[in-house]
Amino acid sequence: MDARPPLSLADNRYARRVLLCLLYFTQGFPWGFATVALLAILSEAGHDKAQTATVTAMAILPWSFKFVWAPMIDSLRFPAMGLRRPWLMFAQTAMAATLLGAVYTGALESTGTLTWIAWVFFIHNCFASMQDVAADALAVDLLDDSERGRVNGFMWGSKLAGIAVGGAGMGFVAARWGIPTAVIIQAVMVIAVLAVVVAWPERAGEKRLPWSPGQAQGVGAARDFGPLVTLKELKRALSNRTTATLLIFGIIHVSTEGLFYPLTTEFFVQGLGWSAERFSRAQGTWGVLGELIGALAGGYLCDRYGRRRMAAAGLTVLAASMGGFGLLFAGSFDPDGGHVVLLPAFKGAMAFSTVAMFSLYMKVSWTAAAATQFTLYMAMGNLGYALGAKLLTWLDLAGYDLRLDELYMLGGIMPLLALALLIGLDPDGVERRKIAEREALAAKAMTKAMTRATTRAPAAG
Repeated sequence: MDARPPLSLADNRYARRVLLCLLYFTQGFPWGFATVALLAILSEAGHDKAQTATVTAMAILPWSFKFVWAPMIDSLRFPAMGLRRPWLMFAQTAMAATLLGAVYTGALESTGTLTWIAWVFFIHNCFASMQDVAADALAVDLLDDSERGRVNGFMWGSKLAGIAVGGAGMGFVAARWGIPTAVIIQAVMVIAVLAVVVAWPERAGEKRLPWSPGQAQGVGAARDFGPLVTLKELKRALSNRTTATLLIFGIIHVSTEGLFYPLTTEFFVQGLGWSAERFSRAQGTWGVLGELIGALAGGYLCDRYGRRRMAAAGLTVLAASMGGFGLLFAGSFDPDGGHVVLLPAFKGAMAFSTVAMFSLYMKVSWTAAAATQFTLYMAMGNLGYALGAKLLTWLDLAGYDLRLDELYMLGGIMPLLALALLIGLDPDGVERRKIAEREALAAKAMTKAMTRATTRAPAAG
């Protein structure tokens, strides 16, 4: 009886969904641990906010390196093991080695060694951000158009779960058994996911490990690659009106969120007189619940009704939540006036529209520089967040003393500007170019294979 063929990610949609969710969980985990659990432990040990802020900044800084990793992942490939799996395996091995090495050397035994702790999580998150880029690239390569929306929703939800477990769960563990125990658990989790990555090749017939039997498969293996090729392909990818316009869209879309957080924190804490604990609890319950529902619903509905249509719906609700709050509620300072509804409404609409846009970004990332192109869209979102937050400072410097309700209404205009850009896009046109190029590459790969077979035929005879 013949053995069953090995499971591959390209052929099994459930396998790739499970793996992508696991990868996103392991990305959320260190973020939650560094920004919640570790901060609390260090603060309880007597370190002031300047010291703990330095540790957190060192842990979060590597996530800004994603635009360094993306061209590297596009340019340096090992097709016999898959286009993205080698990078995932390298990143996860380094993540686990960093954590276990820190425990073995005793670098985490005392909360007094802040410099060591900061560097451990800086290095660990360098590789975690590399895994993030490789996972996104894997999703761009393997997800079918019909499943991109819901899988993006699942991935977002998995990252939220990772943040929650890394923050609350590991906070509990670290408080009772120490930071090293929490770090060992995190390392074991990374190794477990690494085992799944090793077990499931991207495509049937590829090597699982460098010394395993197998060879390059799929049309991606027929592409040329290298640093200069990546730059040339990125330029080609962005030469299309739709792909170029999405760069501007990303900035405007996320600028709403950048404005929302400082504005809303001041409104609840200073305007309504809420304690920081009460506001944080509302963010972590009602806000996260709205975000989770928005992500899952957005993913499901954009597969069913179209990602651009659902992104437009999310932007409309986003504008209504900000502008409507400014018109109806921002002038009322009753601490128990039901203002908390803004948190799930805004965060749910933001997650809804973002999941739809992530799916759209994946759809239009179409050349050999797909990972770099997708990461560039993410970078534009980060820039938009910073610009949205900075807008409050610029308004003050310019002498515009706007009231809270006026600022919220200004925030409601931003999604409408993004909506105007979205209407004129043609992502289906980009998809057609991607499919045509993929078919041409498949034909090229088949021709090469036939040529090799013909060349070897006399020797075989």
